[in-house]
Formats: sequence, structure tokens, C-alpha cells
Amino acid sequence: MKQNRFKCIEFDDDNNRINILIGDKGFVNYKDIEKVSLLNEDAKFRGKTQPFVHQVLGGTTFYTIFGEPSFYVGLKIVLKDHIIKAAYISDRTTRFNTDIYKEDVKEGNLIKRKIEKRIS
Repeated sequence: MKQNRFKCIEFDDDNNRINILIGDKGFVNYKDIEKVSLLNEDAKFRGKTQPFVHQVLGGTTFYTIFGEPSFYVGLKIVLKDHIIKAAYISDRTTRFNTDIYKEDVKEGNLIKRKIEKRIS
């Protein structure tokens, strides 16, 4: 059986759209999606700026005296009219190489592939 519902997104194949449940809530038609990326958004900026302007890059973590930055794993969905929608894999902040991070990245990649399949 195919999984069409996740914590952050549900696929509505009957109406050819996704429903974003965590992030920029609402429906997005498959035909309107241009590109999908899996990114890490700095937790300090979530909801305060355009989605994914402040990213935490994997492999190049910058430590400060306060430690590694926390972030949300999410999908940056770019629409054909250049509007950016955010779908966060979960409401949990995480850090690199934690169990939460690994779970969110695994689920995010699965959702990304499912969206790409529907828009190609």
C-alpha cells in the first residue's frame, strides 16, 4: 500500500494536489510546482522571514561558544510563479547527526521523491 499521508504533507491524488500540514498550510496543485528541495532552516528564523533564506548547511557546521545551531528540516517548494512554500518535516528542532535529524531527512527525501514523481 502506498503511503500518501505524512506528518507534514498529504497527497490528494484525486485532485492532483498536496496539502501542507506543517509550514505554509494549504493546498498546492501539482501542476503549479516547479522544484522541490530538502533544506535545513535555522530555527531562529522560522516564520520570521521568507522560508529557507537562513539555512544551516550540512557538512559545514559552524560551532559557536553556544554550540551547533538548531534547525528544522523542511521542503522548499518553489512554484512556477516563484512563490516559495515551506513544508517542515516535523515541528521538532534538531541538530546534525541526531536520531531526529536522520528520521526527518529520511522522511523528507521520501516525500521529495513522491512530489517529483507527480510533477514530472
